[in-house]
Amino acid sequence: MSQRYLFLVVCLALMIAACGDDAGSDTTSTTTGSTTTVAPTTTEAPTTTVQPTTTTTASTTSSGVEPDTNDLAEGSGCTPGISPLPDGEWFGLVTSRGDDSIGFDLACWFSGDAAVQASAEDGEESPPPNDYYVRNANPETREVPAATGVGVVFYPDGDSTNEEVVAFADWAALVEQRGYELGVWLEVEEGTITSIREQWVP
Repeated sequence: MSQRYLFLVVCLALMIAACGDDAGSDTTSTTTGSTTTVAPTTTEAPTTTVQPTTTTTASTTSSGVEPDTNDLAEGSGCTPGISPLPDGEWFGLVTSRGDDSIGFDLACWFSGDAAVQASAEDGEESPPPNDYYVRNANPETREVPAATGVGVVFYPDGDSTNEEVVAFADWAALVEQRGYELGVWLEVEEGTITSIREQWVP
């Protein structure tokens, strides 16, 4: 075997070996004439989708029904249900009086934002004058007994700075003279009035 032939065999073996190594590579090569171009291997990162954060305002009630404005009334409210009045503080109008009881027309007393909302619902001036509003949608009256010796806070001349406390009998006589439909707050325990306070209004 000539040296030239041996040289060609060795070169061919080296080329075959080189081609075998390239076959296991992640790169792709193309040969055009004497120029070899190697394309780089690219790895795409996984795509991550982030859902946008949303804020939902909850409704006032689970059923979507607006709450009853009467629930915003001051004191113990104004929807106690059946007679007699439960224990609590109740606003209403004096419609009559007896020796030891009064006729009481329960009503709703609102002030501030509640007064604005209630008066608007009723089609009245809103915001209401003097920041209060009285709703009296139920004509029912209750005869509420007064405890013995109960005192009454009242304003004899309509001046809020001139407050007096008098016995129930004396107050009842004054109410009759001044006229009924006077707004008062009653403290009730076990169905009996334990205190009465007139509601001063401008």
